[in-house]
Amino acid sequence: MLQSIHDKAKGWIAYTIVGVIVVPFALTGIYDYLQGGGNTSAAVVNGEEVPVQAVQNALLQMKQQFGGQLPEGMDAALKGNALDSVVSQTLIQQKIRDGGYRASNQEVADAIAKIEVFQKDGKFDQATYENFLKMQRRNPAEFEAQVRADLTQQQLRGAVVGTAFLPKAEAEQYQALRNQQRDVEVFTLKMADLQAQVQITDDQIAKHYEQNKASYMTDERAQLAYLELKRDDLAASVTVDDATLKTWFEDKADQYAQPEERIASHILVGVEDPAKDADAKKRIDALYAEIQAGTRTFEAIARADSDDKIAAEKDGQMGAIVAGDWGAEFEKAVFALKAGETSAPVKTEAGYEIIRVTEIKPAKPKTFEEAKATVEADYRKEQAEQAFADKSEALGRIAYEQDGDLAPAAKEVGLNVQQLDWITPVQGQGIATNDKVRAAAFSEDVLKSGKNSEVVELDDGTAVVLRVVKQEAATQKPLETVREEVRATLLAQEARKLTTQKGEELLKKLTEAQAWSALTASGLGAETAIEKPGMIGRSDAKLAPEVLDKAFALAHPAAGKLTWGSVPLANGDYAVVALKAVKAGDATIKADAGTADSQSTGSRELEAFMKGLREAAKVETHIENL
Repeated sequence: MLQSIHDKAKGWIAYTIVGVIVVPFALTGIYDYLQGGGNTSAAVVNGEEVPVQAVQNALLQMKQQFGGQLPEGMDAALKGNALDSVVSQTLIQQKIRDGGYRASNQEVADAIAKIEVFQKDGKFDQATYENFLKMQRRNPAEFEAQVRADLTQQQLRGAVVGTAFLPKAEAEQYQALRNQQRDVEVFTLKMADLQAQVQITDDQIAKHYEQNKASYMTDERAQLAYLELKRDDLAASVTVDDATLKTWFEDKADQYAQPEERIASHILVGVEDPAKDADAKKRIDALYAEIQAGTRTFEAIARADSDDKIAAEKDGQMGAIVAGDWGAEFEKAVFALKAGETSAPVKTEAGYEIIRVTEIKPAKPKTFEEAKATVEADYRKEQAEQAFADKSEALGRIAYEQDGDLAPAAKEVGLNVQQLDWITPVQGQGIATNDKVRAAAFSEDVLKSGKNSEVVELDDGTAVVLRVVKQEAATQKPLETVREEVRATLLAQEARKLTTQKGEELLKKLTEAQAWSALTASGLGAETAIEKPGMIGRSDAKLAPEVLDKAFALAHPAAGKLTWGSVPLANGDYAVVALKAVKAGDATIKADAGTADSQSTGSRELEAFMKGLREAAKVETHIENL
C-alpha cells in the first residue's frame, strides 16, 4: 500500500486530512520549505536558512482563522508569531535529524489507513483514497512525506513527554493546592453606573478618528463568477434501468440480505484497570465453576454478579447480535457457539465474559423487488461519487491550465458559469456564506493575480471553482458617517478608565479600613451589594473566571485581618475581592489524578524542551523580509 500511497498522494489533503495525526507544534505547510524554494531568508537557524515563503505559508494559515480579515493591529503580531513558529519547527527538524528519529514505512502506511475519509465500511479502501487524491494536482510524494514528518515529530514529542515524572511529595503538594478552598467576598463596581459621568467632545472624536483611520474603512469587495458541481445533481442525472440494477444487485446480493442474528446473554466481569486483570480472571472463573457445578444458574449469576447492569436486569440477555456491530473478540466467541451452548470464560474488549447463545436466526436474502429502492439509491450514489471525482479532477485541471477564464472548464464538465454579487472577506450570500469560498476569493492568486481558484470542496458534497470579475478596494469612511460609532468607542474607553480609577481608589480605602464599611462611605455602593459565596474551589462557577483567579492569587490573610485585591473585568466592570480565610486542601492523590498530573508535567517538560532548544540555538531573524 505504501508504494501506492507514494504514487497517488497529493493535494490539499496533505494539508488538512493529516491534521488528525499532526502534533501540536507542527504547522501545516511547513514541509514546503524543508524541500527548499526561495532564496530570501526570513531567519537563519544554526546556519540553516529559513525561506520567506515558509513563514508566509504559516502566516496565511493564521490569517485564514480570521476569515482573511485581521483585527486592527494584528498583522505585525501575526508575522512575529508565524516567524517564531517556523523557527521552532526548524529547531525540531534539526533535533530530529541529530537524534536519528524517523517513522518507518509501515507506520506511515498504518497511519494513512486509519484516516476515516480513506475508509469504506470501516476499512481502508484504495478506490476511496484514490478518488480523494485524483482531483488534486500536487507533488505525488508530498502526502506520504508530510505524514512521515508528523509521525516522526510524534516520536520526538513522545520521547520528551514520556520521560516526564512528578515526585510524590510535589504531586501531593500540587494536589493540596488544587483542592484548596477560600472564603471570599466580592463587590463589583459597574461601568454602566459611571458612564453618565463621562462626556465626549467633538475634538476628542475628531482626534480619535484621525489617529485610527484604519479602523474606519469599508470592507474590500468582490463580485464572483463561479462553477458549481453538486454530487446530488449528478446522482439525479444517473440513468438507470432494471437490467443494470439487477446486475448490480446480483453482484452485491449479500449486502442486501437480512444478516444472521444470534440471540445471546452474557455475564461480564469488566477490566477497567489492566493491573487488576488477574483479579477479574479469578472472579469469572469462580462464577463459571458455580454454573458448571449447578450450585447457581446462569441467570441468577447474571442478575447478581454481572458488571453489565442493564443486561443484568434481564437475566443477562443482550438481544440480537449481528456481525460487525460488536468488538472482534466478542463476536468471535458468539459466532463460535451453537444454539443452546454456553462458553467458558473468554477475554473480550469489555473484560472477561461467559456467553450463552439461545437462538440462531439464519440470514434471509431479499429479492430484487424487495431491495430495489435501496439498490437504486446505492447505485446512483456510487455512480455519482465516481462522476463527482472525475469531474472535480477535470474542473480543477482545466481551471488551472487555463486560469484566466472559467469558460473552458465549464465546457469540459458541462456546467454553466454563474455570477455572485458583492461579497466581503467576512460576509457573503449563496456559496459565499461558506468561509472557504470567501478565503479563496480574497486569496492573493485569485484577487490580485486574477487567476481561477483551485477546487474548493464544501461540506455538502459541492465543489466550486471561482474567479473575481470585479473588485473594489477598501475606502475611507467619512467622519460624519462614523461619528456615533467613534463616540460609542470613546465613551466605552473613558468609562472603563473611570471605573478602574474609582475601583483603585476604593481598594485603597478598604485596605486601610479593613472593613466593607468604607464602601458605603465612598458613595460607590452599599454593603448589601456585596457577593458572599462562602468557601469556593479553584473551578467554582459562582464567580467570574477573572475574579476566581484573583481570589486564589491573594496572600493568606493575617490573623484578624482581610487580604484585599482587585481585578478589572472584560466587560469594563471592576471587582474588589476580600479574602477572609483559606482552607487547606486534601493532598490525597486519587487514582485518576496520576494520569492528569503526568500529562500536565509532560506538557511543561515539552515547553521547557522547546525553550532550551531556542536558548541554545544561534538564531537570526529578518522579519523585515516578510
